[in-house]
Amino acid sequence: MKLRRVRILPSVKLAGRVSGKLNETLAAYADYYRDVHGEAIELWPLVTHILQTFVDEDRAFQAWRRRSNGAPTGAAGGAGIRTGAESRNG
Repeated sequence: MKLRRVRILPSVKLAGRVSGKLNETLAAYADYYRDVHGEAIELWPLVTHILQTFVDEDRAFQAWRRRSNGAPTGAAGGAGIRTGAESRNG
């Protein structure tokens, strides 16, 4: 078996705001998670897990990414998500 090279990307701090309604919904989702799995979860790890699952399971995005030869996410203009550094500089 030939192993592919390990690609390690640095973590990036994202900063932004969500509406009060979305925050309320996410807090309820954290309660739902606790009821289903029997353990509490902090809101941010839950949000990142939801976002990762969404991206991983978006078939159209995955197909586009393959057609684009694995272009890094955001290479085509980004998705309106700003990193901490961009927020300070922009």
